[in-house]
Amino acid sequence: MNKKRIVVHIGANKTGSSAIQNFISINARRLRDAGIVVPGTNFELSGKIDGHHVWSFQLLFDNPSEGAKVLSGALHDIFALEPNASAVLLSAENLTANPVAPALFKELAQQYDIEIVIYIRRQDDYFTSSWQQWHSKTNSDFWAWAISAIGQFGNWRTYLERWETVVPRKNIKVRIFDRKKLVDGDVVADFYGLLDLSIPFSELSYPKKQINPSYADAVMNLVKGNSAIFRDAHDNDFYNFVQAMTGDRFFKNSKESSLTFSQRHAIVQKYAVSNRWVKDSYFPDTPGELFSPVVEGDYYHVSDSDVQRQQLEFLTELVYGMHKKGKK
Repeated sequence: MNKKRIVVHIGANKTGSSAIQNFISINARRLRDAGIVVPGTNFELSGKIDGHHVWSFQLLFDNPSEGAKVLSGALHDIFALEPNASAVLLSAENLTANPVAPALFKELAQQYDIEIVIYIRRQDDYFTSSWQQWHSKTNSDFWAWAISAIGQFGNWRTYLERWETVVPRKNIKVRIFDRKKLVDGDVVADFYGLLDLSIPFSELSYPKKQINPSYADAVMNLVKGNSAIFRDAHDNDFYNFVQAMTGDRFFKNSKESSLTFSQRHAIVQKYAVSNRWVKDSYFPDTPGELFSPVVEGDYYHVSDSDVQRQQLEFLTELVYGMHKKGKK
C-alpha cells in the first residue's frame, strides 16, 4: 500500500509563489475533491484557506522541537479526519532558506512520503527581486546589504543539501523559474503539472490578476529604508496605497535593471560552483548550465536621470490620484 503524501511547496520567494498560492486557494475545494487537502492557515482542516502557511511556519521556527510536534499532530489529525485523502498540500516560501525548516518534517518523513517542490532562479535576478520586495524596506543601501549576503543568500546547493537530510533527493522537485523552462511559460501551469491531478488544468480556476508585483526602482528608491513608512520587511501598506492610486503604471519592467551587465555577471560567478552542483545533482541529463547565461542585451540599465524623471512622473500621478479619489 502506497504511503500518503505531504506535498510541500517551499518557494523560493520571488519565484511566482504568490501566484501559485492564489491558485491553490481558489481551487482548494476542487483539490480536496481530488484527494489533495489544503489545510487552513493554521494547519486546521476547517477555517480560512489562503493557499499558504507562511506565518504559521514562522511561529514554529521559534522552537523547532516543539514545532515539529505541533505540525505532526496537525497533519496526523487531517489524515485521520479525511481517510480518503491521498495527500496534504502545504505552501510557505519561508521554508526554503530557514536552516531549521527541514527538521520540522523529520518525524513526518518516517510515516509519509514527503515531496518538496522548489522553484529557483538565477541569483542576480533573485537578489534584485528580493531586495525590492523585502530588504529595501529595512535597508537603504543595496550594495551594503548585497555584500553581506552574496554567497549565502540564494545558495541553492546549501538549501537543497539541508532538505536532503530529511527528504530523499528523488522526492525533491527542483524547477527553474524561467519562462523558457516552465510548462507553457507559466509557473502556475508548471506547478499544476507536479501535482499529478486527474482534473484537467483548463477546468481549474486561474489567478485573474498579477499577484505580488514589484515596483520600479524609481519608486522604491524614494522610500527605501524609511522606518516611518515600513514597520518591517513584510509591511506592504505603502505599495498597496501606490497601486490604489496609480494602478499598474509603475510596476517594474522585467527588462529594467539598476545593475550593470558586469555587476550581474559578477554576482552569478560567485555561485558558479554551487550552481554546477545543483545542475549535476538534479539535471544531469540536461545540456548546458543550470541557468541561462547573463547576456548584455537582456536588460537595459536605468540611468540616474531616467530614475529622476520617473520619480517626478510618479509623484505627480500619485498626488493627482489622491486628488481624484478625494473628490469622489
